[in-house]
Amino acid sequence: MKRTLWKKKIGKPMKRTKLKKLSSLGKLQKMCDREMQIKGKILYPKSVVSGKPTEVMHHYIPKSVSSALRYFWLNLIPLTNAEHCRLHQSPDPSIEVVIYQRMGGDKWFNKLLLEKKKVLKINRAYYEAKLEELLTLKLKEKL
Repeated sequence: MKRTLWKKKIGKPMKRTKLKKLSSLGKLQKMCDREMQIKGKILYPKSVVSGKPTEVMHHYIPKSVSSALRYFWLNLIPLTNAEHCRLHQSPDPSIEVVIYQRMGGDKWFNKLLLEKKKVLKINRAYYEAKLEELLTLKLKEKL
């Protein structure tokens, strides 16, 4: 094989700039969810059902049903891990009734239904704003 002449590139080499890698939507969502769980445990130190220390924040109306309720504090119920598992694995109506009564009954549930109807555009800007809101949340105030 015969080598051909290589032409030299004319001009200065391009500078490599450091680009800020953008987080994926899934990663931003996970960060928001994690921060929401941390702040929830601090804001609500006791479980609604048993009064034991909170280990997880449960979504009364599931995240899959309404994106507007994902970070809505009235939709988040402080529970222990055992109560949370019992609620998901073998739905116990007695726990549902206790949660419903202690969270405020019809008045509370109607607020959830109003919020559920809201339509949100879920994009990078939404998650970045929500993460900023969660990070700057003052823990002294109860929502």
